Amino acid sequence: MSFEKFHKQNQVQLTKAVDEICQEFVVDEAKLEELTSYFIESMEKGLGQKEENAEYKGLPMIPTFVTGKPNGTEKGVLLAADLGGTNFRVCSVTLSGDHRFSLQQLKSKIPEELLEDEAVTSDELFGYLARRTMVFMKKFHPEYLQNGEKLKLGFTFSYPVNQTSLSSGTLIRWTKGFKIKDTIGKDVVDLYQSQLESQGMPMVRVVALANDTVGTFLSHCYCSLNNGSMTSGEISEPVIGCIFGTGTNGCYMEKIENIKKLSDEQREQLISEGKTEMCINTEWGSFDNDLKHLPTTKYDVDIDQKFSSNPGFHLFEKRVSGMFLGELLRNVLVDLHSRRLIFHQYPDTESLPHRLRTPFDLSSEVLSHIEIDDSSELRETELSLLQSLRLPTTYEERVEIQKLVRAISRRSAYLAAVPISAILIKTGALNKRYHGEVEIGCDGSVVEYYPGFRSMMRHALALSPIGPDGERKVHLCIAKDGSGVGAALCALVA
Repeated sequence: MSFEKFHKQNQVQLTKAVDEICQEFVVDEAKLEELTSYFIESMEKGLGQKEENAEYKGLPMIPTFVTGKPNGTEKGVLLAADLGGTNFRVCSVTLSGDHRFSLQQLKSKIPEELLEDEAVTSDELFGYLARRTMVFMKKFHPEYLQNGEKLKLGFTFSYPVNQTSLSSGTLIRWTKGFKIKDTIGKDVVDLYQSQLESQGMPMVRVVALANDTVGTFLSHCYCSLNNGSMTSGEISEPVIGCIFGTGTNGCYMEKIENIKKLSDEQREQLISEGKTEMCINTEWGSFDNDLKHLPTTKYDVDIDQKFSSNPGFHLFEKRVSGMFLGELLRNVLVDLHSRRLIFHQYPDTESLPHRLRTPFDLSSEVLSHIEIDDSSELRETELSLLQSLRLPTTYEERVEIQKLVRAISRRSAYLAAVPISAILIKTGALNKRYHGEVEIGCDGSVVEYYPGFRSMMRHALALSPIGPDGERKVHLCIAKDGSGVGAALCALVA
């Protein structure tokens, strides 16, 4: 067989294989309807689930004890700390009372040893957080260290907790890389507060525990100017706060009477205080951990079972969030190579570039470049793969890789629309007022920076049960500095 004939035959086989894989990533209108219906069912079940434990696989639907929304008139100086998937941030927020705020911050990358070493203890992690807090205080607020004046701090903790009050919550499980076993079941506020005091900061009081998605929601509520000032004249109401970044999660306001997991005494007390709603942290990264309805490829299974720190959990997140988009592509490419369909210059898996063989070394940022590459012969894609993976490619290979990237990102965005449509339907938010519109406060690198992600979400919302009429009433708004400002707003009401 001539080289040309072999090359053409191989190209046909590669295209066929890639098209079949892309088809596995398709989420159609029927699947959106099925998933939305099941999400609503899972929400209702989660609201009645009395006990939270590490083995519960449904939607946690965690009460946050946040019972009101800011309106933009709040004032004060507060601290906020945010432990995310890759960074720890300390900031001070000055709320000026006119929907505006100013912010000073210190961001630190979490040391790899705290993320990867199973022998790490809670004291080591929270000791690190307290030391970085002291660095911030010395730099920006030394006067408080000197005069001992108390400062309230809101702690954004982006992991599933069983929250029992506004200022206390025990860790259910780690996600996004942490493996510190002795933290599970402990109150993370107590852990942080004790380390702050041991570092000489008793004046800093951790008074509120907020998930990052709750912070995003409160921040968007504070900054929103659209209560009646939309260009179209309709009133627009903040309804959902959500994160689409390293991980994914969302929250919304639920009627207190529907939160059956609260004790009768808690519900009666809140209602007697005039409270009617409470913000619920859905932890929707855990949607359908039993895989009854989520679309699943062999690559999803491999990533969950072989390469993730929490197999069997957060399976929705592993199909949607930025942490896993690149890993999905990497697994597909390694599989195609093992089938002798791509990268023929490498005779076996061991000879592939090290970065292509290393889990999570391919970032979603690389995919974002490939997604919109329209350069001649996809030269931008060629350069991105060379820089990120040291991987040379042919033009034909790049065409197929771009198809895979677009299939992976489209599935992510379509799935991202499912909890949005489900919450809008469950709360009746789209029908609360005539011509009323709703705002979704969004934060995270994927929703903010990934090309076309919000457009694809909108396509999916129009195909979902809310339909095109419902989709037109939805505003996907980027909520900047959500976790910090939101945590500060939590601390303000504590």
